[in-house]
Amino acid sequence: MNEPKTVSPGTLNDMIERGEMVHLIDVRTPAEYRSGHALGAISIPLDRLGPEIVSKRLGDATAGQEAPLFLTCQSGFRAQQAAERLRNAGYPNLYLVDGGTEAWLNSGLPMQRCAHAISLERQVQITIGVLLVLKVFFGFTVHELFFAAIPLIGAGLIVAGVTRWCGLARLIATMPWNRKLDCAKRVTV
Repeated sequence: MNEPKTVSPGTLNDMIERGEMVHLIDVRTPAEYRSGHALGAISIPLDRLGPEIVSKRLGDATAGQEAPLFLTCQSGFRAQQAAERLRNAGYPNLYLVDGGTEAWLNSGLPMQRCAHAISLERQVQITIGVLLVLKVFFGFTVHELFFAAIPLIGAGLIVAGVTRWCGLARLIATMPWNRKLDCAKRVTV
């Protein structure tokens, strides 16, 4: 099957400003989406992405078929995963936003914000930091067996770095503060 093409944030924004029908899906977590997304992007988190959800949320069966379907995330990796999933489901007309939302923001293009949120990546970093501090604290104060968990955390980081799959990130993404999709009610530009 075809590899997805890329489109620059500026080109996509020009299409939106000209009033062209643009189907843009942001595959980041709802919390990341609420903290700032490209103007007109629809949130469908990567873990929920599938043909039936795409069709239902976009209301257009031609998106990704005859009409182009644009995918974005923070920097591009999750959008590539989404494109692979949709390609395997029979969507041939896919475009990745080059550089993702980060590039969109750095280009000074219009963004919608609903709330300020900590990115999933930073939530994972904070969680790992807290776990390590607690393991050391309990290792000195309660029992030295708490030190044994520190290499397990290190091994998890190595696996995440090598495979680009992080179980902790998936777990944190399911937390209630990362699942709310009520952005449309409080959007500001």
